[in-house]
Amino acid sequence: MTDSTTDLPVAASPDSGPAVGDACDPAGSPCVNDPGDPAGSRPMIAVGKLTSHPGNVREDLDLTAQFCASIAENGVRVPLLITPDGDGGFRVIEGHRRLAAAVKAGVAEVPFDLDTGRAADEAGQFLDMVTANSAAYRKNFTALEEATALFAAHEAGATRTRIRKATGRKLPEVKTALAAGGISSGTREQVAGLDRQLSLDELALLAEFDGDPDALAQLLRAASCRYPVEHVAERIRQDRAEAAEHARIRGELEASGCPVTDEIVPGSMLLISLAHDGHDLTPENHASCPGHGAFFRSHDRRTPVFYCADPAGNSHVSRWAKATAPAQTAGSDDPPGAAEPRGHPGVLSAADPIPDPAAEQSRRLVIEGNKAWAAAWEVRKRWVAQLLSRRATPREVTRFVAEQLLTMPDALRRGLPAAAGRLVFTELTGKPLEAVLRDCATYPHARLPLLTLAPIAIAYESDMAGDGERRNTWRTDRWAPCSRKDAARWPNFLASLGYQLSGIEQAVADGTPWTGDDAPGQPAASGSGEPGQPSEDTDPTEPDPAADDDPDHTGGVSAADQADPPAEPHGHPSQAVA
Repeated sequence: MTDSTTDLPVAASPDSGPAVGDACDPAGSPCVNDPGDPAGSRPMIAVGKLTSHPGNVREDLDLTAQFCASIAENGVRVPLLITPDGDGGFRVIEGHRRLAAAVKAGVAEVPFDLDTGRAADEAGQFLDMVTANSAAYRKNFTALEEATALFAAHEAGATRTRIRKATGRKLPEVKTALAAGGISSGTREQVAGLDRQLSLDELALLAEFDGDPDALAQLLRAASCRYPVEHVAERIRQDRAEAAEHARIRGELEASGCPVTDEIVPGSMLLISLAHDGHDLTPENHASCPGHGAFFRSHDRRTPVFYCADPAGNSHVSRWAKATAPAQTAGSDDPPGAAEPRGHPGVLSAADPIPDPAAEQSRRLVIEGNKAWAAAWEVRKRWVAQLLSRRATPREVTRFVAEQLLTMPDALRRGLPAAAGRLVFTELTGKPLEAVLRDCATYPHARLPLLTLAPIAIAYESDMAGDGERRNTWRTDRWAPCSRKDAARWPNFLASLGYQLSGIEQAVADGTPWTGDDAPGQPAASGSGEPGQPSEDTDPTEPDPAADDDPDHTGGVSAADQADPPAEPHGHPSQAVA
């Protein structure tokens, strides 16, 4: 129960301003403003005349910043239900939260509905509270219904600024709500069929991909499985960007006269393995050759791989052919270069061995894992940037910062001195270092711990993902600058603050191998066994058979198509992988 004299801060004493019209009679209705005055066409009463019900059962008024901002800008729009209390004032039966927000915002008057019959019926007062606030009698908008109403208001002429002021939302939140409200009727029907309500952010993601049935199917499947929809959306964005870049590059190649095939032509050799008249062949000096062509590896649709369809017919030789190779005998039908041993990595031969299924499975796992890890990085950075911009610091932050500075894991030992100079600094803080330093002097104490968290966040994010060996963090079979043990601390901490981990982030947080089942409904990147672990007969110091950026691998092309010279091991030079 709340006390009528302590549950509300006092904005004005009862004598500081009378209710509208001094002749308000507790036995009758408070005076109504002049109906001829549009500004006063609603019955209003001074908050000083109101007291909360002494038996109000609501323990938490939940005066959110959004709600208070709306009240401060627009006043109270929904009338309070009141009744005379017998001492010249009025008791609030329903509307305690609105009254508290009005007092907090300094609003002097609120609209009301007066029920004089309830003055002597205390039991009826409690029943009114139940019917006004119980879920059985009152149903709030779903996120989709709220977004639809805001979208309709915008279509009817309300500017984003007006919507922001009316709802107390920030402008980015208004944009998200308007995007969500614009989804098509077909998508609405699919959303209605889910067994849970989607948030405005999730609905906005559906709106982003509205019109793409395949993308929507992936997003809705993730939502139904309660998988973080934003992570699936980021993968779709990356796939779209890769497809667009592939189309652009392929178009440029074809416009320049270079044939582009879906895979390497049988009998061809990659240019990287060929020479002509003592000079190594390149896409530039080979462009006029009749056998000039290109294809794209399945795991790298942005980088064309060039080949010659008829190296012997065009007098090309292997770049690594021995100078002392025996000359051809007269009358031989063998083409130049036939003395080269069968199975040379630059020559396509029908007799070449079929690629090992286990190696192919491992390669595909790494390809999918690198993409999933990169997508998670983008989502995580956006979430951390929002965390660092909060007005108040979550209580978990101070403890985490203290633990990190006391234990000083390698990621921080390396990253903290250089944190301010990292490119990710501005991404996460939203400002350059100079601006952040200027703001330090005026930051409220409630936000200062977030500033101390910023360099720690930058150190982790710079070490855990990106180019080169940093993207190996998710793997259990390759060295990475940030060990999996250290890396696990960061996603676990973010999860404690409400961040939704993707499947691959969860694997790192749990210290388990990622098995490729990152998103619901997507084909698994691996089969049985423990993908991500080196096989028993694999030497960890050998070149990675699954590295997606290793030029020796062709993404679906047979082993004979791999014409690059042997690559150096991907493992760290000073650390063997157990």
